[in-house]
Amino acid sequence: MLDLLKFILILGVTIFLLTRKWDLGLILLLDAGLTALLFAYPLAGLLDSIWRGLTAADTWNLAGAVFLVLLLAELMRRTQAMERMVTALQVVVPDSRIVLALMPTLIGLMPMLGGAMFSAPMVNEIGTRLDLTPSRKTYINYWFRHSMEYVFPLYSSLLMVSALLGVSVYAFVSASWPLAVAALLGGVIWGLAGIRHEPPATNGQSQRAAWCDLLTSLWPILLVILAVVVLHYNMLISLAVICTLFAVIKRLGPGQWRDVLSRSLPLQTFSSIFGVMIFKQVLQDTGAVEQIPQALSTLGWPPLLVAFVVPMLVGLVTGTAPAAMALSLPLVAPLLNGLPIEALASGVWMFVGCFSGILLSPMHLCLALTHNYFGANWGELYKVLVPSVGIIIVTATGIVLLR
Repeated sequence: MLDLLKFILILGVTIFLLTRKWDLGLILLLDAGLTALLFAYPLAGLLDSIWRGLTAADTWNLAGAVFLVLLLAELMRRTQAMERMVTALQVVVPDSRIVLALMPTLIGLMPMLGGAMFSAPMVNEIGTRLDLTPSRKTYINYWFRHSMEYVFPLYSSLLMVSALLGVSVYAFVSASWPLAVAALLGGVIWGLAGIRHEPPATNGQSQRAAWCDLLTSLWPILLVILAVVVLHYNMLISLAVICTLFAVIKRLGPGQWRDVLSRSLPLQTFSSIFGVMIFKQVLQDTGAVEQIPQALSTLGWPPLLVAFVVPMLVGLVTGTAPAAMALSLPLVAPLLNGLPIEALASGVWMFVGCFSGILLSPMHLCLALTHNYFGANWGELYKVLVPSVGIIIVTATGIVLLR
């Protein structure tokens, strides 16, 4: 019970400091120190963990990828490619509300940490035209970006849970697809409902001209998807080559680069990245997460509830799907053996527990980065995130009861 209270204290401190508008990177560094203190981790070990988290290849690969994504977005904005793309999209799909949801959903098919930053500039372009609040834009970009993660087979979380269950990804999707429907429904209710419908300003542009404009402005993003998702090229190299190619084609002069680079290096964004990776390293090194199942087992809860709450707590604390799945699912899967539940339904149940925690976690990079980008209010954001996740949990409960 004491270990459980330690995790509640860490989350409570995080939420309290977020409401006080502290920088998330600084909060996570304090969380790392608090974790070491609560779990009796020596100072020398803490400093070593911070150093390894700060210098890890994954940390710098992530920071580099986010920087290049922001650089590409800024290059597209500066050359009006972003504006032409949004205008063309609104001709092809003449409802701004659908376009708002469509962009992060499609970009979400490119599995990468912090991938919400790809669609954020496009959502901002349309959301500003529609006078949406920063929190509404953040929610739409964040929620729809993850709406297909329950069914899209390229996501590592789906690969991991299917491997644990010993079934194919497609067999798992045959049980999990209602979750994607529920996610889209939640996004419509709390994201799109109430947004006024404005006929797009087509300026007399035909459908054919709009498609041409869309493809000629969208090609950098399509090229990234082709290189990274289809051809499996290195993400950093692919992004760097495409940014360089775009700048050369658009003849960006040396005098413009200083402003472009400064806009692509927001301090809060990168402090969040380094904070998350340091905190993750400290959690692993202290073995703190592994103590959650032991703490909950002393409460005498039903196995089905423990199998949901443990992954959810790990997801809340870590904020990353691969880490949360790898740490929690092997610990709780044996609890469901012998219960009258299909393997696929039990897999959906554990998966939703874990992913619900991740979606609600302020340590989740997509949430942290998108929040920083739009300047959203945390309180307003959680007012819509919590019921949206609630719909997913209710749907998962239905899947378990029916199967």
